[in-house]
Amino acid sequence: MIAKSDFEKREEYLDQLSKNKKLTSQEGKSQLDAYFNLLQSYFCEINNISNIDFDNIDSYPIVPINFKERFEYINERCHHFMGYRQMKTLASELIKMNAAYKTRQAHKKQ
Repeated sequence: MIAKSDFEKREEYLDQLSKNKKLTSQEGKSQLDAYFNLLQSYFCEINNISNIDFDNIDSYPIVPINFKERFEYINERCHHFMGYRQMKTLASELIKMNAAYKTRQAHKKQ
């Protein structure tokens, strides 16, 4: 199960690369790809799906606003600073939305 700490570890390293203006280096690109893969895996995990199907996005329980557009933006700019910032924002939103969803589900069971 992917945890918030998994994102934080990668962000700490990527933030240091960003600070040193090394996001576009081979190491930076590799780390950004890994972070993007982690983000996609987390989205699939929390929605109990194996891959993202944008034609059925409305049927998923946890989807941030403008997810498709933001995903496309990130995909096009994965190795750029603004793409990384959008990934961090999206990860934070997904973590919060998942926590809220789990809380609502727990209250429904009571």
